[in-house]
Amino acid sequence: MKKLLQLIFGDWRNAGAVAVSAAAAYAAARAWPGVGAWILVPALVLAAWWQASA
Repeated sequence: MKKLLQLIFGDWRNAGAVAVSAAAAYAAARAWPGVGAWILVPALVLAAWWQASA
């Protein structure tokens, strides 16, 4: 579990990317209840791509 948390929240970019992804999914879910998960998955993929390219 510690490795998983370190992987997700390892540095400020990881924590920021996860926070932005979760916030986007939450905002989408509030506006359109069925869309939250559809936003979360691409947002996390984009966050992972951003992490890999930096």
